[in-house]
Parts: sequence; structure tokens; C-alpha cells
Amino acid sequence: MNSGIDTLCHKLEQTLARRREKGRLMVPPSPAKLDDLIDFSSNDSLDLSTSGALTKAFMNEIKTHPAFTVGSTSSRILDGTKQYLLDLERDIAKFHRAETAMFFNSGFDANVALWSTIPQPGDFILHDEYVHASIHDGMRRGRATTLSFKHNDCQAFGSCLEKIRTENSGIAEGSQVVFIALESFYSMDGDSAPVVELLEVAHKTLPRKNFIFSIDEAHSNGIVGPNGSGFVSHYGLEEQFPIRLQTCGKALGSTGGIAALLCNETIKFTLLNYARGVIFSTAPSFVSAAAVRAGYDIVGSKEGEDRRKRLQSNVYRFYHQLTSHPDWPQIKRKGTIYLPTEHTWNLGPFQSPIVPVVPRYDLADDLAKYLEQAKYWVNTVHYPIVPDKMDRVRIVLHADNTQQQIDHVAVLIMQWAKKQGGRQAQL
Repeated sequence: MNSGIDTLCHKLEQTLARRREKGRLMVPPSPAKLDDLIDFSSNDSLDLSTSGALTKAFMNEIKTHPAFTVGSTSSRILDGTKQYLLDLERDIAKFHRAETAMFFNSGFDANVALWSTIPQPGDFILHDEYVHASIHDGMRRGRATTLSFKHNDCQAFGSCLEKIRTENSGIAEGSQVVFIALESFYSMDGDSAPVVELLEVAHKTLPRKNFIFSIDEAHSNGIVGPNGSGFVSHYGLEEQFPIRLQTCGKALGSTGGIAALLCNETIKFTLLNYARGVIFSTAPSFVSAAAVRAGYDIVGSKEGEDRRKRLQSNVYRFYHQLTSHPDWPQIKRKGTIYLPTEHTWNLGPFQSPIVPVVPRYDLADDLAKYLEQAKYWVNTVHYPIVPDKMDRVRIVLHADNTQQQIDHVAVLIMQWAKKQGGRQAQL
């Protein structure tokens, strides 16, 4: 008997037990269970993967390159940079109107590499408080000073920039840089970054223009913009965002969450030389890269445009069915359900497929089980992934969800809410 491993496992089991007692233990559902449920949960929002469309396009790509090798054989700095990968990086950069692109095995890896490597000593990183955990992990490993601003709050953003400029001569003089880290669609709140307004504030507050905007487009790549080229491309702000992360494991449905970092050649070569996750990791394989190309082939086609239109129509329908329900005013007044995006869903040209439904914080699992009983699968999200007492049901709409399914989910949510009676939300 190994007393060391026994002692460790005892400690870990106690930790897991505490999380279980608080109702926050994460237990992945079995594949067999999901097979019987209708998907209102996965990030495959265009249904490229589940519909089989991506499989067909992937097989066509395989047939085009019958002599491919499965593995990439090495890291990017050795012989892992194959011609197919270079060609794909060139084509993806062109698709997104960027100078160049660099592929990573996942969006998480890309963010850690970027934020731990590129900002230099004396630089600052000002980030929205809700940016992804991978950005936080990268910043913690980096050498720049980090600050956060209140989520999507342009006034708070400006105040933070003024503080940085006032208290740091290098920023005031323009010899140091402020990096600004955002997401396009935020993964838990389903809202979008006010990029135009934030840019205006930055130009006004830092007249020497010594700032660099970076955006993680994990949840907008393939969904918005010309041919699905993304959030920044929709606004024509490619030059204002010299660093963009386009992950391919969500709307594009590709394997492993593989991601393309859009940047310039200097940043790319610096990452090749200094990012530990690049130097000491095997490069993306042909199989992964081929799945990415197949996904881009679809999103840039008429089928991709049709899927984007259906998705936006479905998102609009869900919001409309929920908020126009005759019981919605009463439910909202009692605080039974809070919909963070209620006042913005019909204002812009597009919406995120992510819809957070926030019941009283201890009832998120109960609502999810109610929907599951009707054969709909949704995810519950608990603290610390979301703020304390803001546990929620995270609904993701899909291009292939039917109108009947969408209407039924909205009705079920209202039925559940009415059963809660007059219990007040504790938000």
C-alpha cells in the first residue's frame, strides 16, 4: 500500500465532497444520455458537426490529399511546420483580413502563449473582468502589470486608462504599451463587447496611440461578419485589432478546439521563439488542420450563410417567445428569472447564440432537470465559473433547432417559473 497516494486521495476526496455539498460538483453527462436529448447546450451552434456537414467536407479534404500522414511528428520549431499548415495559415489570414495567422492546438493554448509572452515588462494589460480563464492564466505567467475594468463599462474602462497614464510615465510618454483584452461574445453572459465605444475612449485617453486591442472571437467566428469572418470583420475594424483569436472548435465544429491567432509576422515569430507552449508541444496535425479547412469551406459558402441566417432567426425567436409570454412581466417582477440580455437582444444586427437564464441562484439545477425531463439538454453553470449567487442555465441556440423545439423550451421555462410561486430571487 502506498501511504503517499492514499493520503493525497483522501485530501482530494474531501475537496470534492465540499464541492458536492455546495452543489457545484461538475460531472460530465454520459454520451448515451445525450443521445436521447435535444441539444440546447453544445457550442456547435451552426450544427456543422452534429449534422454531418463537417464530416462530409472533411472526408472530401482527405480525398484531396490521399498521401497525408496522421501525425505532425514534432513541434513547430523543429519539423512540425508542414506545408499544409503554412498554406492553411496563409488562407485563414486572408479570410479574416489579417497579415498572418498562427495555429495552436487549442484556444486555451493560444491565449496562454499570447499573454505570457508578448506583453513586455513595463507594459500594462487592461482586461474586461469577464475575459476567459485562459487569458487569466496567460497573464499570471507574464511580465506585464494587469488590471481589470467592470464588464462592458466604457466609463470604467476610461477611468482605468486615465489612472494608468497618470501614474506611469512610460505610458504617458508612449514608450510602453497598454494591451486591452476583450471577448466578442462573452461565453457566460451572451453579450457582446462595445468595441466601437471602447476604441473611441482609448483614442481619446491615450493620444499617443500606444495601445493594442486584442479580442477573443471564440463564440463569434463563423457566426457573424462577411462569410462568417467574425465580429471585428463585421465592423471593418481589422486594423484596430492587430491581435485576434479565432477558435475553430465551436461554430466551426472542428476537433480539439484548434485555434488561429491572427497577428503580424513579428508577433508570430516571437511566439515561435519564446512561447513555451509552442516550443515544447507537438504541432497541429494534418487531421486537425484538415478539419479546420473543411469548416472554413462550409462557413464561407452559401450553406454557411444559410446556417447563419437560421441561427440568428432562432435566437430572435427564442428571445421573443420568452419575453412576449403573457406571464413574463409577472415572472420578472417577482424576480423568479433574470435575463441579463433582455434589453439588448433586439437592438443590434446580430446576437450571440448563448442565452443565460438566471433563476434564483440555488434553483439553476432544478430548472435544468425540468427541461431534461422534457428531453432537452442544457448546461448549468455555477460559481466560481460565474459570480457568486449568479448560477444559471446556459442555453445555446443552434441553426438546426426547429421552431417547435424553441417554442417548447420557452413554454417549459415559463411553466417552471410559475411553479416557483412568489419566491424572490436572491441576486
